[in-house]
Amino acid sequence: MTDVPLALQPVTESIRIAADPKQVWRAIMDPKAGETWRNAHFRTDWQIGAPIAIEAEIGAKRYHDKGRVIRVEPQMLLEYAYWSQVSGLPDVPQSYATITMTLAADGGETILTVTQKVPPSPVRRGNGWEIGAESGAKHVAFYWRMTLPRLKQAVEEAI
Repeated sequence: MTDVPLALQPVTESIRIAADPKQVWRAIMDPKAGETWRNAHFRTDWQIGAPIAIEAEIGAKRYHDKGRVIRVEPQMLLEYAYWSQVSGLPDVPQSYATITMTLAADGGETILTVTQKVPPSPVRRGNGWEIGAESGAKHVAFYWRMTLPRLKQAVEEAI
């Protein structure tokens, strides 16, 4: 085993939403987004440099994650970094994931692209199982594949 750190693993998912970027942006910024599409509750004012407190439940466990807002370009781009308790990584800067959400108008629709740079997961082993360094990226890819359609539905139903 090597002590050389692995690079962040990018995961990218996109979705086309039948709404303009202003409507999609409003849904992303909505304080009740956790209830409608995120499956996690975010507490922040979405100002550059502001802290983010994230609460999520996975099964019977409750997780308290945290982060910081990096960039905000209304109706175009949101970028934030966060540390996930479930990652198994220590709360140090290199353990933070970065999420970039870009919105692009296309006709009367919006293409939302989410790119999440995921730190490698620690290898974990149990009786007959092993989770490798790529497990965090696989979890993130699954999360966005399940979550973006929920956002699409929430936006399109609100029109």
